[in-house]
Amino acid sequence: MLRTILAALVVALPALAVAEEIDTRHYIYIEASGTVEAVADLTKISVELSEKRATPEDATKAVSEKIAEFGAALGKLGLKDSAVETIKFDFSKVYVIAKDKTGKPIADWVDPNRDKFDGYRATYTALITVRSTDNVGAILSSASLLGLEVNSVNFDTSHEDDLRQRARDIAARSARQKAELYAKSLGATLGDLLNVREGSGYDPDTMTYPASDGEEAADLVALDPAAVPMAIAPGKLTFTASVAAKWEIASAKP
Repeated sequence: MLRTILAALVVALPALAVAEEIDTRHYIYIEASGTVEAVADLTKISVELSEKRATPEDATKAVSEKIAEFGAALGKLGLKDSAVETIKFDFSKVYVIAKDKTGKPIADWVDPNRDKFDGYRATYTALITVRSTDNVGAILSSASLLGLEVNSVNFDTSHEDDLRQRARDIAARSARQKAELYAKSLGATLGDLLNVREGSGYDPDTMTYPASDGEEAADLVALDPAAVPMAIAPGKLTFTASVAAKWEIASAKP
């Protein structure tokens, strides 16, 4: 009896899998992209200050005094304290790595049991957000005069979400227009939207039927599952979005 049941399952399962995978409807697959450019209205500057002293107190004091001076310089430029965000504060012991007879360090790592202790180092890292691109030069000059290192200067925008959504909207409308054009040129009509996803490149695992209906597909376009590639140039930002979609097509009625 058990052998009979197993044999029946072996015969039934392949047939069921074939019935689920086959979709005889014809469809048109389209990829499209949308690009929006905008002038940057934010500047983000990462700065770092490192001081070494003989005692922990002196190292911390040296950093605190210079940061206070830098804050005062930013205040003269009209920047509030909230524009400066402390990212990291590191505190560590410093060692001079022992050298061999030729004067070269005998290793590229620190060993407290081997190397000479040489004081304490305090390192402060901050991110400055400026709601314009006008005072960048003055901020960099102030940082340089006080011995701060500038890690990066990035242009940004306060309207990022809106710009990304506009790029997606352009990509979605472009995909629809292309699909309608090809369907008409081929003497067919465009039917229901079968599937849509953000990004490009055909993927049978995500683009096969059964797919979402029209309302669910529209919601997918509004999502942001991954960062959209963005190219930054001084003073200007470019937001690009891409979409892949497929529609059912049918022969045009006479």
